[in-house]
Amino acid sequence: MSFDEKTLLKQLDTLYEQEKYSEIEKEIKNLPRENISLELRFRLVSALSSQKKLNESIEELKEIEPLCKTPPEQARFWYSTGYVHYVNDCEMAASHCFKKALSLDPEDACELDLKAIIEECDGFISRDLTELKGLCRAAVEALRARFSEIASKNKEELSELEFTMYLGYLPAIRTPVGVKKPVLLDDPMKKYSEEEKPAVRDFLKNYFSVTDTDSFKRLYFEDRKYNLYSVADDVMSYLLGKPNFPVSELDGTGKEFFDDCVEYMNAIKECLPKSTVLAWDISEKIGIARYSYSCDIISDRDYIGCMKALTDAATDKFSSFEEYALSLVMGCGFFMFVNDNCSIKSAKNFINMNLPMILSSPLGNLKWGY
Repeated sequence: MSFDEKTLLKQLDTLYEQEKYSEIEKEIKNLPRENISLELRFRLVSALSSQKKLNESIEELKEIEPLCKTPPEQARFWYSTGYVHYVNDCEMAASHCFKKALSLDPEDACELDLKAIIEECDGFISRDLTELKGLCRAAVEALRARFSEIASKNKEELSELEFTMYLGYLPAIRTPVGVKKPVLLDDPMKKYSEEEKPAVRDFLKNYFSVTDTDSFKRLYFEDRKYNLYSVADDVMSYLLGKPNFPVSELDGTGKEFFDDCVEYMNAIKECLPKSTVLAWDISEKIGIARYSYSCDIISDRDYIGCMKALTDAATDKFSSFEEYALSLVMGCGFFMFVNDNCSIKSAKNFINMNLPMILSSPLGNLKWGY
């Protein structure tokens, strides 16, 4: 099958101006795969990105990358990769890509206007960070007001078991996919029925990659998303001029990630408690341990050991439920930032989703400790 590519490209230009991205996708996908040139592949990625088809865009880019041999072609690849991130509200990741493209094509031979889009992208990052700072300040004030409603002497005392359950309040009230009810707080040794256990196991597998004791332990000790305290500690130590490791030795994606975390934490550092985001790690690990125990993935011994260790960490690092709740809220945002390709918008949205649940929870009525 032959076709006139120049004519097709003019047709695609018209469709792009009309924002008919699905028609561009259709036109290119109707061609035999072997006849799709590098230029048409880039057009397809642009059309997919404009429709926010992130996964398809990334798969196309994986095929495109080895085909890009010259610096302008490689610059086009990084520009297209940046655009995918850009339209999916991941401006920090996008900015890194656009800057790589500019370094490969400083004269802008591809006519991508890279300097302008970098300036625009960095402007969005600056505004998002300013909004994040305002949101975190408002969260601090709201939490302070909520937790001062009841005097300390009148707050409810808890047993050790009750205290541990409330440390995992957020995951306890969430309903896992495929299950009708959450684990809640009343029975720490709750087991799901034999009919429900497969759904709980699927939930743990799909969302946490937990399928057995070993994978549970890997998450508990190694998974960055649930050990954010160590990441935050590295970043804060760097901001204080006392880095935990030689940051200058970082390169590639490791340096980009660390730099992004530094920008994020620098924006909210005044709102962070001393233990930064540790409450997020504790809360989520309690929740994951409870679900893993409830469907027989981990033993009684492992479960009880985890719960004891997490409770001890909480009493060692925090002095009140207010401090814990603040760390939990800040952790919510940082988790989503790390989990969603350093998206500040996703972090703000996740804070806005979880803050009302914490404010309406019983945590403000409870005395810290047991």
